Amino acid sequence: MVDTVSFTPSDAPQQATPSLSLRGVTKTYPGVRALDSVDFECRPGEVHALVGENGSGKSTLIKVASGVLKPDTGEVHIGRAAATGTGVHRARTLGLVTAYQDTSLVHELSVVDNIALSFNALGEPLPANLDGVLQGYGAPFRAADLVSDLGPGARQLLEVIRAIIHKPAVLMLDEPTAALDMNLAAHLEGLIRDCRDEGMAIVYVSHRLAEVRRLADRITVIRSGVIQGTFDSGNWEVDDIVELMVGVPADLKFPDRTKRLTANNRLEVRNLSGNGYGPVSFSVRGGEIVGFAGAEGNGQSATLRGVLGLGHSGGQVLVDGSELARVSPARSLEAGISYQSGDRAIESVFTPLSVMDNVTAQLGPDAGPAGLALGSRLRTAFAAASKQLNIVAASPYQPIGALSGGNQQKAVLARPALRTPKVLIVEEPTQGVDARARLDIYRMLVSAAEEGVAVVINSSDSGELAGLCDRVYVMSRGEIVEEIVDPASDTVIVQSFVNAGDTAAIRQIRESRKGWRERVRSLNVPVLILLALIGIAAVYTGTVSELFWSPRNLANILVATLPLAVVALGQQYALISRGFDISVGATMSLTVVAMSFTLPALQTVPIAITLAILVGIALAVGGFNASMIIGLKVNAVVATIATLSIVSGIAIVLRPQSAGIIAPELRSLVSLGVGFVPAAFIIVLAVAVALEVWLTRSRSGLALRAVGFNEEASGRVGWHVNAIRARALIVCSTGAVIAGVFLASQTGVGSNAVGASYALACFTAVFLGGAVMTGGRGSFVGAFLGAMFVSLLNNAMPFLNVPAAVSQALNGAILVVAVALYAITGRMRRRG
Repeated sequence: MVDTVSFTPSDAPQQATPSLSLRGVTKTYPGVRALDSVDFECRPGEVHALVGENGSGKSTLIKVASGVLKPDTGEVHIGRAAATGTGVHRARTLGLVTAYQDTSLVHELSVVDNIALSFNALGEPLPANLDGVLQGYGAPFRAADLVSDLGPGARQLLEVIRAIIHKPAVLMLDEPTAALDMNLAAHLEGLIRDCRDEGMAIVYVSHRLAEVRRLADRITVIRSGVIQGTFDSGNWEVDDIVELMVGVPADLKFPDRTKRLTANNRLEVRNLSGNGYGPVSFSVRGGEIVGFAGAEGNGQSATLRGVLGLGHSGGQVLVDGSELARVSPARSLEAGISYQSGDRAIESVFTPLSVMDNVTAQLGPDAGPAGLALGSRLRTAFAAASKQLNIVAASPYQPIGALSGGNQQKAVLARPALRTPKVLIVEEPTQGVDARARLDIYRMLVSAAEEGVAVVINSSDSGELAGLCDRVYVMSRGEIVEEIVDPASDTVIVQSFVNAGDTAAIRQIRESRKGWRERVRSLNVPVLILLALIGIAAVYTGTVSELFWSPRNLANILVATLPLAVVALGQQYALISRGFDISVGATMSLTVVAMSFTLPALQTVPIAITLAILVGIALAVGGFNASMIIGLKVNAVVATIATLSIVSGIAIVLRPQSAGIIAPELRSLVSLGVGFVPAAFIIVLAVAVALEVWLTRSRSGLALRAVGFNEEASGRVGWHVNAIRARALIVCSTGAVIAGVFLASQTGVGSNAVGASYALACFTAVFLGGAVMTGGRGSFVGAFLGAMFVSLLNNAMPFLNVPAAVSQALNGAILVVAVALYAITGRMRRRG
């Protein structure tokens, strides 16, 4: 047993000021002390490893140091500057950058946009010739690549490279090699050594102790939030460190297994092919554990996903000799195939749900009769799975996102343990888990094989494959190039796929197939569709009635578009941030009512008073919504419906009946323009175009989209997410107030419900323009054209002799069609 004393590395003088120091840091959660009086430091030019079990406090320590969490007590210093609880932006400004295991990348953005997002948050310029910079770091991707097109390993490498590009004083790496294959992991180790030699202080968190032994100058062990000791690089053994991590001596050997192989194949795959792989044929007998190996990107993961029908274009899949017709994930599960993805955060964990709901997600009929999920049965199943896999959770109802990565992984693997399948396919079964959790998972896989399950493993850990598998298929360039029977060691496996070649062919396949997708992405399809619809509707209506083309009628269409277009632009802004405001129609009505009191004529004093009141309305409504949604965490639907009721009530109290004259000359002013085109229409169109350019070309526009896509990732790189979301709600209410001014110019009198119909109409306009409720996407020009199309249809209905009731129903139908079309294109995008 090693002594619990600290050692100082020979190449890091003790008198050097630590680049990072934590002193007496304590952090508690309800019922849990995550950190208990922790002292930790990292000096310039050293790699200081932090190791411990899942749930030991490593992630909490990282988040406290990074500014994500504020400690209950204690101090954090970055260099000589105090950084206790000052936030992510302050920590990054002082020179501390963190690369997270689950990454802080926005998958819907490109590589260059993700790197720009990080630099923009600090006000730093993006490095010139980014492709050259990435190539210098040996990155297997280009700046223009979408992050969603990268595999888990490439995404993890991007997370680390982005952090290194900043040249920080302190680099915190959380399980940086968990998703990497052997080649990429070795490459990353070289990058880390270069950073250390340049004087960077590196905090290195990893469960791969052999890797830690190669890299670390010092190692600190943490257990249950308490530091167990700090040791010099040459003064510890793996078994001793594991004992300190778990508190008892641990046997790190692979579990023994009694082999009972079935005579016939339980899983048989014939000539399977798809995007980036094939034709591939292989078989697995019941009771057998078969592995897939190869450098990342050579088709291992794609092949196993193809067994489920994902990315599958041809071939046969048979279970117990019966072929699966029209292979799909649902049919595969029914046939007895259980698949657990290696991309845990994206494809395996249902973050909003509890750990019990995640564990029992595939329980099926055992959850209850007639499709019901009975709480008693779920709790019983969860208790059994927790005992078998040692899942550590405060309660069955704890959100799974609050668990450590290792416990999340065990929760995912508990699904097939509860419902014994015929075939179990697991990718990266021990990614990011500690030594003891690895043994729990290994025992589960061995137990499944002993029960007659055909087990298939795709792992970047060749030692894991050698220790568990009866056979290993080695893949290169989308094809199986070698089968290793009873692999003697991990060296045999690594040598086989190193000799097989690299991933160049697969990259060529991906790039050739991505070409058309990139060209499609460069087009704004909703805008093109709306332009076509506007043209078709206008031409058709004009053929029915020549009056439609009269300058007076065309001017009426454009004037009627103004209030809807402006409120749609504001709503679009909010939707991009993943917010929305149902109260916009009521805000427009209140604006009209207020103007009926303050603006009888266009004179200086009334105008000044009106402007002050309207600014107050915009700030009050937007600020109230922000305080409810962001401050009090009230659901946006509930919050903005409440706002709608309050604002509508105020308007009714002020104007129980229509009354009050609004400056008549306002209508004439709004109608002024060139020919039949009002100047106000041209201005609003110019604003829409300017917003579109801002959204796609500016730093703050990129931040708005990133917050809409993934607010947690945006916050991790230093953006003030709550401020961006609050600003979006205020912009939305401001758009409603300006729209109310245009509406007031048309009504001429105060009316407490004149804007009510615009709430539905503005959602129709923005959805036609490509907006989504999930945030991040949308087009201001599309929202403007959507508003124009809706106004055009409303104008055309009388010319086409369509009753008012039918016209209203048609508007609702258009909204449904718009949402349905986006849902369909979204599914196509995800499948692509």
